[in-house]
Amino acid sequence: MKKLLTISLLFSALVLFAFGALGEAQVVITVNGERIQSGARVVSRGGTLYVAVEDLFRDIGGVAYYSPIMNKANLKFGKTSWVLSLDKGVAITDNREVPLEGKVFVENNKLYLSLPLLAELFGFRISTRTQETPTPEAPQLAPSPRAGAPILSGVRFSSYNEEMRTRITFDFQGSVPPFTSQIDRERNTVTILFRNCSLGNVASPIAVNDPRVGTITLEEKNGQVEANIAFRGAIQVREGKLNGGNPRAYFDLRSLVEVTEEVPPSPVTSPSPKPSPSPRPSPTPAFSPTPSPSFEVINRNVVVLDPGHGGNDPGCVHNGYQEKTIVLEIAKRVRDILRARGYEVYMTREDDTYPTLDDRYRLANSKNPFAFVSIHCNASPNPKASGIEVFVGGTKPRGEGALDVAQRENAPFLAEQTTFSENLEKLNSIYTSAYYLKSREASAKLGDLVVQRVASQTGLTARGVKEAPLVVLGHMFYPACLVEVGFLSNPGEAKKLASPSFQDRIARGIADAIEAFAKSPELAKLLGG
Repeated sequence: MKKLLTISLLFSALVLFAFGALGEAQVVITVNGERIQSGARVVSRGGTLYVAVEDLFRDIGGVAYYSPIMNKANLKFGKTSWVLSLDKGVAITDNREVPLEGKVFVENNKLYLSLPLLAELFGFRISTRTQETPTPEAPQLAPSPRAGAPILSGVRFSSYNEEMRTRITFDFQGSVPPFTSQIDRERNTVTILFRNCSLGNVASPIAVNDPRVGTITLEEKNGQVEANIAFRGAIQVREGKLNGGNPRAYFDLRSLVEVTEEVPPSPVTSPSPKPSPSPRPSPTPAFSPTPSPSFEVINRNVVVLDPGHGGNDPGCVHNGYQEKTIVLEIAKRVRDILRARGYEVYMTREDDTYPTLDDRYRLANSKNPFAFVSIHCNASPNPKASGIEVFVGGTKPRGEGALDVAQRENAPFLAEQTTFSENLEKLNSIYTSAYYLKSREASAKLGDLVVQRVASQTGLTARGVKEAPLVVLGHMFYPACLVEVGFLSNPGEAKKLASPSFQDRIARGIADAIEAFAKSPELAKLLGG
């Protein structure tokens, strides 16, 4: 049964400009009693509210990718996926179409969707309400707490680093008072205002100092308690409350990209004990049960190359160049070099066709290669971004830009609506399996060799090896990586990537890396040799 979601819009300003943002507008989606906040920009046009959909979906845990070149967008939340063809003015899923006229617009390369359209596409229940802000001329002071009003009696926190989240819990005497919360992404703070309550004997500030949260400060103001949580990095916030024997409000701050900065532990005393971590559900198999092959069947002479995209999917299109064309030319050159060196090389495509995710898996798994290399071109909103980087599979985006790459490269496969991509989270059961973890060390070595050899051959900046939940690397039970050979969004680098002589240098670097990997201790260890 489809879950119904509630979206509430909280406004700190009443004045709506015809084509402007709604001040401190904030989107909050409630899922099964838990609320997920988003700082996505909201605007009003002709009396209709629109939200920046990529920012919203990033915060609520969905997948949204808008391509201004292709004039299309892919949206996925839970098991529901839509392809928005802006040029045709229609949203498509399965055998259903929804017209887009008057329901979407693009501003500064951001795609905005009307809230009624989101309700129609994903079954969201949407309500709006406003929150007045006192003016300097006539400040509106909140009344003092009435007798018997709730008292904030304690604040506690727990870090769940394996889940990339920190839970902040506010304990109350009496009941949980009404509260609102606001994310300020410029100041990196979450401000919570508990109304009609008082602050008990709780020390402030409270030092958390984990990878997501720095400090929590508390202040009682005119019958209200204001809590400010200072956070680190890109986060999403889920909130909820529980009344009963232990009234409390809780806020889960979850990292969108893993924070690698080490922070010193800071023990904090609290008037109430920390909660025990919730039991984690057993992973669900991502695909039809398929026994993991033995590493003994891997052929140390076989390589599979995967030129990204193809056919109706051009990939990145920038500065007059198409990703699908460039990566095919590079892959062919790698193939020819390796074959000349005696390797058996297979390609998921040899022309301008589009192999489905099924096709790519089927070929790779039938050949048992010692290396699978998917070749792509990168893109960034920053036209100066440049260099080569490599990704191995993992449950969490790790490294600068990893989340953006995962969303962009996964979008075509998610649009296929195959059983492999119905729920990206199911890939966790593959990425966290003992078998996959054993091969990832070798995959990382392959990736590192590719970065270093290509950078040496071409002079490209070495951006390192990163990790992301890339569906094309799922269900690959042998060393596998995805290479972003350079940025088509960088005019100078795009021109180089389209040059046959520069493609030769990239291909030599990839081929040299694969050959070095074939002789590496990491591969020998994986194969038990």
